[in-house]
Amino acid sequence: MFTKQIRLRKPLVLRTFPLLARYYRLAFQTPATRKKELFVYVPLRKLFPLCRKLGVLPHVGDFDYERSGKTMRINFDARNVQFQALYGRVYEYGYEQELGLLLDYLLPEGGTFFDIGSNWGYFSLYAASNRTKVNIHAFEPFPDTHRDLKSCVEQAGLADVVTRHELALSDTDGEAFIDIPDGIHSGTAELNTSCRGTRIVTRRLDSLKLPPPDFIKMDVEGHEAAVLRGGIETLKAGRPYLVFENKRDYANPAMTLKPLLVLQDLGYRFFLPAVQRSYEGREYFLPCGWQWDLRRMQEIKDPDVLALVPFDVSARFLYQHDLNILACHESRLSELQAEFTPWQSGLTPAVNR
Repeated sequence: MFTKQIRLRKPLVLRTFPLLARYYRLAFQTPATRKKELFVYVPLRKLFPLCRKLGVLPHVGDFDYERSGKTMRINFDARNVQFQALYGRVYEYGYEQELGLLLDYLLPEGGTFFDIGSNWGYFSLYAASNRTKVNIHAFEPFPDTHRDLKSCVEQAGLADVVTRHELALSDTDGEAFIDIPDGIHSGTAELNTSCRGTRIVTRRLDSLKLPPPDFIKMDVEGHEAAVLRGGIETLKAGRPYLVFENKRDYANPAMTLKPLLVLQDLGYRFFLPAVQRSYEGREYFLPCGWQWDLRRMQEIKDPDVLALVPFDVSARFLYQHDLNILACHESRLSELQAEFTPWQSGLTPAVNR
């Protein structure tokens, strides 16, 4: 296990909050009683797609993006609700904070970052925000979402830093279809072969002949194993750190376990990013994310510490439904140890600054 005292960054800050985004946050992110949920928020959710399609509510907002001491104002289209990364209630102190922190600590200056399933490019912009030199490849196959990615990258002045790929990575070079199951959330877009949705191009990572990556972020809604199989040689060449979303599926355990087993066979070890806290002198761990917000609300005085907790593939179904998992090749464990502090059970760790 490894630990490190953290410092949160927020290089993307919402400025103009358009009415359509306010409607989305009200309808989809407001806690309610059962009665209010049934008679107020369910109807609001059903009306949202129509309001978005007709354009009856203002949908253009903007946010500040800070890079190299300069701040740029970037416009965004709230019809893509994945921009909730800027305004969602649970993201007040940052979106998927653990992934941002791992990028800060593990992606070197001048390194290569693959943002697989980039959507509008939050993590591509984040990775570039505190580096003068970095090479980023952003993969986003859905045409409307790729248009948002193109817009944000160009407005941020990152066209020479971020190479955009309007395709889906897979284990075959060909075509497939992509569909948004609920018709609303672009972050849940899934590939299929049943001719449902929009036809897209698929490519194996190995066939693209890109420079070996130092760090990969992967969020591809159940397609992780296919992406990894199509990039075996790339993974062997670079042995990158990977952070990927993994969903627990009791009915289809293969979907959950396959990406883990592919990486395990390549020599990777797995860690769960967690928040370390202490109670009466003893450490305990919380899932990452909103818990750092909770710390602020409760005015807990303990320092914020990021812990990397090792876990075994066989125990995956004992954990939460959604996990961001860090995979580190066994040959790079010494690098991980150099950046973080090894932790011994029962002792308060000496945290790095």
